[in-house]
Amino acid sequence: MVLAVEMHNITKKFGNLIANNNINFELHWGEVHGLCGENGAGKTTLMNILYGLYQPDAGKIIINGKECRLNSPKDAISAGIGMVHQHFSLVPSMTVAENIVIGNPPKKKNGLVDKKGSIEIVKELSAKYGLDINPAAIVKLLPVGLQQRVEILKALYLGANILIMDEPTAVLTPQEISQLFVTFEALKKKNKSIILITHKLKEVKEATDRITVMRLGKITGHANTADIDEHEIARMMVGREVLLRVNKEYKKSGDTILKVSNISCNDNRGVQVVKDITLEVRSGEIVGIAGVQGNGQTELIEAITGLRNVYQGSIEILGNTLGGKNLPARCRSLGVGHISEDRQNIGSALNASIRDNFLINIYKKKEFKRGIFLDYKAIDDTCIKLLEQFDVRYGKIQDPAYSLSGGNLQKLIVAREIYAKPRLLIAAQPTRGVDIGATEFIHKKLIEQRNDGNAVLLVSNDLSEIMSLSDRIYVIYKGTFVGEVNQTDATEEQLGLWMAGITTSY
Repeated sequence: MVLAVEMHNITKKFGNLIANNNINFELHWGEVHGLCGENGAGKTTLMNILYGLYQPDAGKIIINGKECRLNSPKDAISAGIGMVHQHFSLVPSMTVAENIVIGNPPKKKNGLVDKKGSIEIVKELSAKYGLDINPAAIVKLLPVGLQQRVEILKALYLGANILIMDEPTAVLTPQEISQLFVTFEALKKKNKSIILITHKLKEVKEATDRITVMRLGKITGHANTADIDEHEIARMMVGREVLLRVNKEYKKSGDTILKVSNISCNDNRGVQVVKDITLEVRSGEIVGIAGVQGNGQTELIEAITGLRNVYQGSIEILGNTLGGKNLPARCRSLGVGHISEDRQNIGSALNASIRDNFLINIYKKKEFKRGIFLDYKAIDDTCIKLLEQFDVRYGKIQDPAYSLSGGNLQKLIVAREIYAKPRLLIAAQPTRGVDIGATEFIHKKLIEQRNDGNAVLLVSNDLSEIMSLSDRIYVIYKGTFVGEVNQTDATEEQLGLWMAGITTSY
């Protein structure tokens, strides 16, 4: 039987790092194949090789029975391979049809682009694959799920028979995820093949036919999805048993720690993006804010942490109204910890050392002082102990923070913020880009904060994370809270509808 893809003995090195170590991978025609693994497992490198972005140091690639040398994405596209990245490569101001045909637009006899012909092509393509979309719609006005559909149609227009989908559900509502999986089934019926890169085990089980699991640059297993459960997939990814659900006992909430009253603020362009929002977070509870990225949650958190001015409303922390100058320092003094969603530009100083990043907002603590000077031995001992406790993998604490992987940098930030013993911990996208083992660890730490009587405000695009950790949940849509529900009463369907701005059903 001729296979869609065969990758034999693929090896790829970056300096002394072996990203792919003698990898063998097969993709059948008409299947969805899940590629799973922790951060740094090598799965993205392997798919970048298949798409021609990297060339292997050893090994060979066979596409539909023919050995290929893929020196660029152009070669991959010519071989019938398309890749839909997590961050779309669409032109927002252009129409759907213009985006789809942009790589090879139909021309009139005079050499100009045939716009009517483009529309007809998209209509035919949409009908063929059951991917309904308006060719004349402006892309920036479409919801994220339809923008992703444009990306898929663009790849199909260029002749893709093999689609690589890189974390395709990261910014979708549950309803959009379900629709994406329907799209997968439609493509399978046309004998298309899909490689799904994802860390979400529930989606692996729901959407794939077979899986390949990688760890530390090697294959740790292949399996038919129907023959394996989520726990076994996780064990293959991490090399140990992983707790997939948070153990969280009921805890009665206490005094109000954070009170936000009717606040509004603008984004960097001066456009209002937070509109009359009110919320409370009490001690002993985790309050989650769910929503598709770009609906004002970033600016809301910046306002609460003093990084963005509000022009209406008030913010109180432990009964103290937030105001005056140097608001971020004021927040810190009131006991606010902040795990920023932007770990590279806000959460850390990449050129500073690992030790200095640990020290950034806690250097005034008594245990780190020797008179008027810093006690660097105490600092180093504490830093090393905490990095070990949080399983941060590093060389030396004097190394720059940019030497850390994204997941290890995130764990450093979480370690620093929790060490400061905040009364209110604001965790924005705390596990984004973090592997399953680190995610489990961070979740445990957030629950510990809650159980110790502190307050946690959690913002996440991952609905399963919100539902697992939160005691109460708000849903934000276009800068406004459109729903609030206790976790015990929440359903994915209800939250998903709210995330899409549909409130009439409830």
